[in-house]
Amino acid sequence: MAARGWGRIINISSESGIQPDAVAIEYASAKSALNILTKGLAKTYADRGVLVNAVSPAYVDTPILRDLLAQQDGAEGLSPDELAAHFMPTFRPNIGVGRPCKPEDVAAAVVFLASEQAGFITGTNLRVDGGSVMAI
Repeated sequence: MAARGWGRIINISSESGIQPDAVAIEYASAKSALNILTKGLAKTYADRGVLVNAVSPAYVDTPILRDLLAQQDGAEGLSPDELAAHFMPTFRPNIGVGRPCKPEDVAAAVVFLASEQAGFITGTNLRVDGGSVMAI
């Protein structure tokens, strides 16, 4: 990429790398390290046309999340969508939009960062977290 003078590196991080929970500290530590790596690579390669960014989603609606929600008390008989609607207000009340992140939400951020329209963005962590980690 550097030899061609153009490229994009997009790391998938997590809201946990910015604002860790009390559980899964090892996961949060790894994602935090990925954020630092993203910044370092961005500084190293920006002048060679290689832009490096991260995307940090909140809880993404995947089979893993649905399995986690299905194990909660009161989950019996609820559809996957009902599970999210029932548990997100208490399980993740800080997600302002009130739903898990969709894979398509993450994909849209990645597509944008990979595009020519993002040609002046490097070293950034684009949070796709529904307002979970508010910062301006």
